[in-house]
Amino acid sequence: MISWPLVDAIARGVAVGAFFILGLAYAKSSQTAATRWIGALFFATTIGHCLSNCVYLRMETADPDLVTWALSAAGTGMFWTFAVTLFEDDLKVRPAHIWIPLAALGLASLARIVGYPENRPIWLTYNVLSVALVGHALSVIWRGWRGDLVERRRRLRAPVMAAASIYVLLTAAQDALAIMERPILALPIFQGIFLAGLGVAGAYALLRLDPAMVREPDRPRPASPNELSGSELLPAADSQILKRLAKVMDEDQVWRRGDLSIRSLADMLSLPEHKLRRLINGSLGYRNFAAFVNARRIEAAKAALADPDQGRKSVSNIAFDLGFGSLGPFNRAFRDATGMSPTAWRASQGLADS
Repeated sequence: MISWPLVDAIARGVAVGAFFILGLAYAKSSQTAATRWIGALFFATTIGHCLSNCVYLRMETADPDLVTWALSAAGTGMFWTFAVTLFEDDLKVRPAHIWIPLAALGLASLARIVGYPENRPIWLTYNVLSVALVGHALSVIWRGWRGDLVERRRRLRAPVMAAASIYVLLTAAQDALAIMERPILALPIFQGIFLAGLGVAGAYALLRLDPAMVREPDRPRPASPNELSGSELLPAADSQILKRLAKVMDEDQVWRRGDLSIRSLADMLSLPEHKLRRLINGSLGYRNFAAFVNARRIEAAKAALADPDQGRKSVSNIAFDLGFGSLGPFNRAFRDATGMSPTAWRASQGLADS
């Protein structure tokens, strides 16, 4: 007769091994320190989640040890942080990257302290927060699909979204039934098998299919089409395409269009979209289309903010003139590029903001 708790334990053991390898790969990768440790910590919380819900272990002891439990409780928050940094190329640690996992851990800790049954509303709030975080992470993955220039990572977005959605539904069902005191043994076992599949598939996808996802691009900085259009290192056809790209970007200034997309740019150049992605990523070093376009916009913004003739022009009007749809994305892109806000930049040039 099959011992399903033992099957669950074996499946979770496979998952723990796979997630450990992934976490070690991130910790030893050549990415920035912040990105390395976000990845490593995410996979540590995933290991904690695997162990804390293991049916076989729960038969031996009612509750997991405190460290395993804490890692599991922070897992959804760390999934959100990991997804944002991986799929948005957000290499800087922002306050939300820290306080969101801590908020999830804080809610779970409060529920643990209060005890059953008074903690049921707290656990419900924790579950709602978890679903909201995963939902937002999935929206980030989906929104960036069109502008992602790393082709293998782009292809990985749909499977990640599907796997995360299925797993959230499984976990939500398990937690809801536990709150109602109607647990189903098959759910955590199926969850364990699913985790094993996720771990093995994740290790293969990240380390075998696309090792570039755990390391920085070899190019030290992104280049412009003009810098490489005459390079002898490129095939003649690619060099000609880069010359045409330089023309529409630098002379025609199509980057000022708020609706510019990788598809519309490819249409202007009469190129297949995938080929333009490959050139901008492989030859110029950009990992997403927004960064490629914003490089022009931010340089133009710096010039406009330092121009005395435009001293009475508001920051928002400058942002709109350069193709930004709203002030928030402009402020963030400008701060990422210069380390200061547009208003502070203007002041540093001896001009007061209007």
